[in-house]
Amino acid sequence: MVKINVTVDSEALRQIAYRLPHFFGAGKVAPNTKSAFDNAKGAVREVWQGWAMGSPRLPLGIPDIRRPSSTLAGSIKSRNLGPFDAEVYSESAHARRIQDGTAELDMKTTHPYGKKSRVSEEGFPYLIVPFRWGTPNDQEKGRAHFTNFIPATIFSSKIKKLETSKRLAEYDKEGNITGGETHFEENYAGDDIERSDYAWGDRYKEGGGNMKGMARMANSGGYFTFRIISAKQLVTRPYGWIKKAVPPVDVAGAVAEATRPYVEDVIRAGIEADIGV
Repeated sequence: MVKINVTVDSEALRQIAYRLPHFFGAGKVAPNTKSAFDNAKGAVREVWQGWAMGSPRLPLGIPDIRRPSSTLAGSIKSRNLGPFDAEVYSESAHARRIQDGTAELDMKTTHPYGKKSRVSEEGFPYLIVPFRWGTPNDQEKGRAHFTNFIPATIFSSKIKKLETSKRLAEYDKEGNITGGETHFEENYAGDDIERSDYAWGDRYKEGGGNMKGMARMANSGGYFTFRIISAKQLVTRPYGWIKKAVPPVDVAGAVAEATRPYVEDVIRAGIEADIGV
């Protein structure tokens, strides 16, 4: 979990805030201070969610998020720990990866050995990896949340005209096969895995680059390229499929620092309203 404590740094304010319930009587909470504290908590959450959605830039050298994510923003929540104590937190693994950073990963040593792996005729385990491509928007630029997008000129003249391909298996909402045309094929562990059959249409074969072999999937399925991660590439392509290390980004610390002046000001105003200053 990544979390931000919503408190006040000023010892004087803290002491006054915690004495206010006694000032108002047992079991009661100073209304203006409580409202101010809830506003402060909400502001901290909103700043963090704003960063997760791509705006605004945080101070202290914190870079903008590489890929804005509504899922990450939705994972950021708040809860009260006491009358004047709260935390804003996220239990998202994505948030933890950003906060802690990630080590370098050679995907050739991990991905070819999972449940959906296959084994080549030479005996090497491998995995077929689909990459979905975004289509150009009205401004002929890439749509949000897609790392790869199809240039407008190629999309209109070539890609959009491809004969569609179709996955023949039927799936439930959880992605489990429920019927249709399938076959069984062993994975690296020797387990028989049920896999979909396909009716393949055209593939984009012009030029080189990452778009080569792109397929247009039926029923608004999107546009995909398919690549192979194989254990054999440890020898034939030793520097490929390596995910570089990502340094940690202290987003939680930056949000706390950016919102601290507002938090203290709004709580101070609430206290003053309650004690009649």
